[in-house]
Amino acid sequence: MDTQQQDDKPQKDAPAKTKKRRRPRKLPFHKMVPNMITLTAMSAGMTSIKFAIADRWQAAALAIVVAAAMDAFDGAAARLLKAQSKLGAELDSLSDFICFGVAPALVVYLWCLQAGGKWGWPVALIFAVAVALRLARFNISTEENDPNDPLSKYFTGVPSPLGAALGILPMVVCFQLDKGGGMEGSLRTALASPYFIAPWMLVVAGLMVSHLPTFSTKQMRIPYKGRLFALAAFAILLAGLINDPFLTLSILGIGYLFSLPFGWRHYARKKKALEAGITEEDDLDDDDAEPGAELEEDA
Repeated sequence: MDTQQQDDKPQKDAPAKTKKRRRPRKLPFHKMVPNMITLTAMSAGMTSIKFAIADRWQAAALAIVVAAAMDAFDGAAARLLKAQSKLGAELDSLSDFICFGVAPALVVYLWCLQAGGKWGWPVALIFAVAVALRLARFNISTEENDPNDPLSKYFTGVPSPLGAALGILPMVVCFQLDKGGGMEGSLRTALASPYFIAPWMLVVAGLMVSHLPTFSTKQMRIPYKGRLFALAAFAILLAGLINDPFLTLSILGIGYLFSLPFGWRHYARKKKALEAGITEEDDLDDDDAEPGAELEEDA
């Protein structure tokens, strides 16, 4: 009887389960800034090819320099903004191959190598392939190397942005020599010859895929008291690039060439010291420094 009365009572509907609407993931805008810088570098590299097709050689060379400058900032921006991602890493590698492999090879080929006959194009191909191999090796080494190893702060071979800069260095020097005549004109003719440019490009390609230790920005440590002098030097560099870009770029390129033996010597000395158990304060990463220490960020 009781059960029948309970059945006759109207049953209250169970409260319906409320489904929470999942909000779409939102990415902060500043996280996209490094990728935007990378795309800017890629655009500059592609535009250099357009300038070369139109015989605007100076603009083509400067576009490659702009791409190299942008490439120096995208990685630093990603670290500072804590915006590292696999997408950014892959995009950076593809951009580097276009800007520092394809673009310099095509620009130099159209500028000079095509006048060398059938051997001009293989030289351009070898240069681009060397950049691809350099980037592939670099991507593997970043995963395998111990970041706490002081020797990992050195580049293995000439990095691709500087390799591209060295590839177009004869072109940049020729732009500067165009202002003079006489002996300078003869030197310009020699530098613009495919019989000089072809071996030069092959040497630069070999430097990129070599195991030659070279300096990197990870080793740059500016004393805190010397930061004003560093900023002043940077201002002088900017003034030189604005006032006479090709002379300034020529000096920087030739200076980097002269630094290569010193990089190898510095690496050998550092390796010998580490094998003897000797470490220096500069071997420590920024994370290993004492709290409150004044440290400059790597560029």
